[in-house]
Amino acid sequence: MKNRPLSDGHRPTQGFRIVEEAEMAYERLEEALRQLKTSRERAEATKQQQRKAATESRTQFARLKSVVIGPVFNEVAVRLEAEGFFAESVDDQNDPASPISLNVNLSEDEGLTLQGSIQVRFDPDKNTCEFGRSTMAETSPTRQIVFNDGHHQLEEINEQLIREAAEQFVLDLITGNNFH
Repeated sequence: MKNRPLSDGHRPTQGFRIVEEAEMAYERLEEALRQLKTSRERAEATKQQQRKAATESRTQFARLKSVVIGPVFNEVAVRLEAEGFFAESVDDQNDPASPISLNVNLSEDEGLTLQGSIQVRFDPDKNTCEFGRSTMAETSPTRQIVFNDGHHQLEEINEQLIREAAEQFVLDLITGNNFH
């Protein structure tokens, strides 16, 4: 006996429960799909927000390089060159998130090797900057930049901080401090 109406026009109770369960299952499915859609929309909004924040941080670092770090490194280089030493500021202008370095060579003809670099680089994962230093020893033909000053928030980077770091780097280079 299929779900034929009874003489009073009603369907059997069992058939009604099946229809009711099917409707409830359909409603649960719709709710699950709405939650999935909402979750995906939130995830996409979060990704967009993170991309926007990363772009803003890169832009801020590029501005810091051109307005704060670069001019200080250039000033230190000019001062050292005025004293007869080699110094240059190195920055890849094509990549706003690339590091910027101050390369210094205070070596004399008598064989004393005093050269090194200080570098400021952007950490895109943390949206911070960090300072690294390297020296070239007489016994080692290679350089390795060591980043051990910790991370600085982009908002912390100012002319005074960069000037102090660059001047301390040159002083450490002159005194032979190996930056450990």
